[in-house]
Amino acid sequence: MNKNLPFAVRLIRQALAAPSNDAAAAIAHALDGARLLSDPERSYGIVLQRTSAGGWARPGEQLSELEQQALAWDQSCERARLVAAAIEQHIGRHPEFQSVRTDGDQVRVALHITDQAQWDQWRRYFGITHDRERPLPYAVGGDGYRDGVRVSVVAYDLPQVRALATEIAKRPFQLGGLVYDLALPQRDSQGDVWFFQGERAEDGMPLLSMDGRPERCSLANVVDLVGPLTPVRNSQRPAATSSAGEAT
Repeated sequence: MNKNLPFAVRLIRQALAAPSNDAAAAIAHALDGARLLSDPERSYGIVLQRTSAGGWARPGEQLSELEQQALAWDQSCERARLVAAAIEQHIGRHPEFQSVRTDGDQVRVALHITDQAQWDQWRRYFGITHDRERPLPYAVGGDGYRDGVRVSVVAYDLPQVRALATEIAKRPFQLGGLVYDLALPQRDSQGDVWFFQGERAEDGMPLLSMDGRPERCSLANVVDLVGPLTPVRNSQRPAATSSAGEAT
């Protein structure tokens, strides 16, 4: 007896039990989804041959444009991983180094520096020119290249940047060397937006809510769990869900 028969019977019973305007079509789709129907267009085997590089390839067949793009993307991501590993090996124990990670085919580096001269040295290390330097509300950043891979660098706690951020912020709050403007919504690394409605914990830590929800989370926990945060400008603030609050 065909060992697939009991399985096919179960699929047919399930298809008949499910609401459908066309029971025959439902059964056919269920069997096809379980690969119990023969498809004349389906290839059941691919012959591979060794390449000169030691890998495998399909003989006499060229990659499609989409396959070529996917292969190029995988190679770019692998180069980024190698560059990130090299950066961590070279500067990982430096006191100003915080972290390095890959983001697709790019590398992102975080530094903690306290002097403009230090930033100038890092700019030269990563090949960041002045036209690719960008001031941020809480740090300074720039884009450079290492071994042909784009590297985005963010330097936190630079005194000049921190002073400027404090000066321009309407409701500045400093945490971990960064200045957050509590008057602006803050977008986390997952795309969610947090708002400060005026409430604080007993120790003075601002409490944030997501999209006007009543639940509150401290700024420190939001930064630790889903940071970094970036200010969102020209965003409508949701109505407060609690009457508790303060003016500062």
